[in-house]
Amino acid sequence: MRRWLVATALLWMAVINGVILWNTRVEIRRGYGDFASFYTAGTLVRKGLGTEIYNPAAQWKVQQEFAAEVQTRRGPLQYMRPPFEALLFSVFASWPYATALLLWTILKLALLAAIPFVVVPGGFWNERFPRWAMVVLVLGTFPEFMDLLLGQDAALLAFLFAISFGQLARDRDTGAGFTLGLALFKFQLVIPLVVMLWISGRKRVLPGFATSAFAVLAISAVVVGWKGLLKYPGYLLALNQATGVGIVPESQINLRGLFTLVVGRLSSPGCIYWVLAPVALGAIVYTGLIWRKAGGRSSSLAEGFGLAAIVALVTSYYTNDYDLLLLIVSLLAIRSRPDDGLTQDGVTRYLEATGLLLLLLTPVYWLAKVELQAECLMTLPLLAVSVGLARRLRRAGGGVSPERRAPVLDGAR
Repeated sequence: MRRWLVATALLWMAVINGVILWNTRVEIRRGYGDFASFYTAGTLVRKGLGTEIYNPAAQWKVQQEFAAEVQTRRGPLQYMRPPFEALLFSVFASWPYATALLLWTILKLALLAAIPFVVVPGGFWNERFPRWAMVVLVLGTFPEFMDLLLGQDAALLAFLFAISFGQLARDRDTGAGFTLGLALFKFQLVIPLVVMLWISGRKRVLPGFATSAFAVLAISAVVVGWKGLLKYPGYLLALNQATGVGIVPESQINLRGLFTLVVGRLSSPGCIYWVLAPVALGAIVYTGLIWRKAGGRSSSLAEGFGLAAIVALVTSYYTNDYDLLLLIVSLLAIRSRPDDGLTQDGVTRYLEATGLLLLLLTPVYWLAKVELQAECLMTLPLLAVSVGLARRLRRAGGGVSPERRAPVLDGAR
């Protein structure tokens, strides 16, 4: 009964999200979304001007060719990803903008539809959940709604995380690391996850990660040249310090946004980073250690991977609403696991249940985003889920025997 209630809620959210997307289709086609920056970089690479992908003047010139009707910009929507991802978008740049965006959206929907089959054993869909729920999963979550609305690349990142999870579940750690290296277009999320995997004892992740990281680094150098690649960190720093780019801490779903909301805009914002840096480092190390103590293998993989993903999200400098799509991977893995999984008491179940807000209750997002203008408040349920997952890992590391687990599990059914 509970599963059907969840499916019904997702279906209702999917209908609402679909209606909003349809009503904004004209603005989306005109280039109001973030896909405009991806398409711009891809166009420059396709024209042989890869060295100009971070040049605002060159970006603005290209965007005037397909997004001249956008009234909210007085300058270019700047490309912020590493150079190697621009090579992917150069393929889409061979079509007109509207067609390219449609093809990009179709690709993302296909990747999302594949995630459940990558993460969950095939029998789960036939025995415990309806197959049509995959379609609902695609449009019924707020993170994916924002991903589709803006033309972002969160679905691609979630798919690569799902592939990595599947590799880890089969003890193919080198392959998992290689896949994570391909996801370095969101390096602020990938690198902490790799560090936590290494601390947890999955050291074979590093060779695979290093291989693909070197490959994308070389590709980036080919696209923009070594000099352009070396200037990329400075470009990001300058963009972060620029005014009018639409990035404010309170709009970020992380500790930085939450702390800024609590203490206000300080005259010396650097003080925040002196506090957050050791907190982030401590959270990363602690997660890896308790995951290692829990075994670091298949019995605790879903919890460890989920906790590591949340820690990467909340400690990152930038975490947008669409980035929370990563949680689908661990949520599917935990909910579909057989009943002999890790013990969870009432407090743990309550803490983890609040995490459903992140994926199911779209009105809560809109309340935080539009009415309160403090999307960083969604960090609170993220922290609640992280506490629940950490409790599971600690209990697993404590060596709770199957005989002691059975009564708890029976009561949880």
